[in-house]
Amino acid sequence: MASRDTDGVDLVQRGRQRREVVAVFDDPDCLDGAISELQQHGFGRADLSTVCNARMLEAELGHVCTDVREIEDNPSAPRSVFVSKASIGDAEGALVGVAVYIGAIAAAGMTAAAGASMMAVVVAVAIGTAITGGAGYALMKRLDRRYNASIQEQLERGGLILWVHLHSEEQERDALKILSSCSAKRLHVHEVPIR
Repeated sequence: MASRDTDGVDLVQRGRQRREVVAVFDDPDCLDGAISELQQHGFGRADLSTVCNARMLEAELGHVCTDVREIEDNPSAPRSVFVSKASIGDAEGALVGVAVYIGAIAAAGMTAAAGASMMAVVVAVAIGTAITGGAGYALMKRLDRRYNASIQEQLERGGLILWVHLHSEEQERDALKILSSCSAKRLHVHEVPIR
């Protein structure tokens, strides 16, 4: 429960402002570790956000952002939920797996429906899985390139920003302690308008 002053006003969310901890990371693995730690201490995914892609950021700001300091305390900076490298790996595995499955089922179904021999069905399945598996692999590599390019782009601007929405003074203390132990730099608390 949020701390309240004598008038019953939430100390973390006063009026039309909300408090957030801001942290910047030089290493995506440290950011991923910090998010895991925060979640283990009761912070929800909805309370943790990072910068959206460069096109959305440029559209919102009206110019290319070259320094992360420009957006760390900017309430208009577009945000998104952090996607970890492990989540990308899960998505890549699903892409390839689904593509192989569809190729195998389609090839088996078409050749069996045509009355082909068992050997022809097996060969068709092998060819079908190779083709669709290759397509899935190509999509996987594209997803991986986009993810890595986004991370690299943010690092070149000065780091990976993490905003942590706070609901209580206790959460503020916990977030600062956790982020400090996870190699966050430019760690601070700010207030932003509630959208």
